Formats: sequence, C-alpha cells, structure tokens
Amino acid sequence: MIARPERVLSASGFFEALVATLVRRLPPAPGNFEAVRGPGRLVKLDYGHPETHFEAWHHRAVGRLELGLHFEGERQLNAAAHGFFRSRIVEIKRVLPRAELEPWDRGWARLYETVPAPELSDRSLSVAVERLTAYITVLQPMLTEFWESR
Repeated sequence: MIARPERVLSASGFFEALVATLVRRLPPAPGNFEAVRGPGRLVKLDYGHPETHFEAWHHRAVGRLELGLHFEGERQLNAAAHGFFRSRIVEIKRVLPRAELEPWDRGWARLYETVPAPELSDRSLSVAVERLTAYITVLQPMLTEFWESR
C-alpha cells in the first residue's frame, strides 16, 4: 500500500474543522461554547467568560501548536485563576501530564501544552482535537467552579 502525503490545511480550514469537530465531540458543559477566531493562526473557545478561554494557537515560526486554557482578564482575576488552578495542579496533571501552569505576558496566565506542528495538517488537526477535548473535559468543570466561587 502506498502512503498518501499528509494533507496541509489553510489556517482558516484547520480552525473551522477543529471547531466543527469539537462541537460534535464535546458534551454541553453547561451550554455550548462560543468560538472566536483571533488574528493570525488561533481560535478561542469560551463558555460565557471570554477572559477565560480555551485556545488553539499555531506558533508557525517554531512549528508548535499551543493548546490549553488562557486567563486574559484583569490582573486580579488572572492571579485568582492562577492560584485556583495551582491548588489543583496535582489533580490536573494526573489527567493532563504535559500541562504547564504559568504566569504569562501582560499579567495573563495559562495552563497549556505544546505539540509539534510544523504545518497545519490532518495529523495536527487530529492531535489538536484529542488534546483540546481533554483540556475542556477536565478543566471546564473546574473553571465553572472558579467562576461560581467569585
């Protein structure tokens, strides 16, 4: 059998396919997420709080795809979210062993991992769907708890 070459997708095709697949795959938690394409090569998914969103971001220059949960609200909110998730990091890492939690640019924070993605392809789409499904399934209930505690 002859192996077919890997299909390379445009950024818009990749992120459209990612969102469409997640819509079919994820249970409502509660309600559905809203997807917003950012500038460049990223998409943000949120469940009613855009300042705390799941994100898929292709870092083309380094050939990596970042997948995870971003805290991009006011500094105080981001610090509180960072502390909340830091207190649960052992629990999180049992299910998401490659997840890293760190303060980030502009007073933001993120809980994420990166995977190789020199190009946006069928293979990187499959990995993105699998990893982002895991992040949303594990972290969205915790994120709801965080918001309810505020």
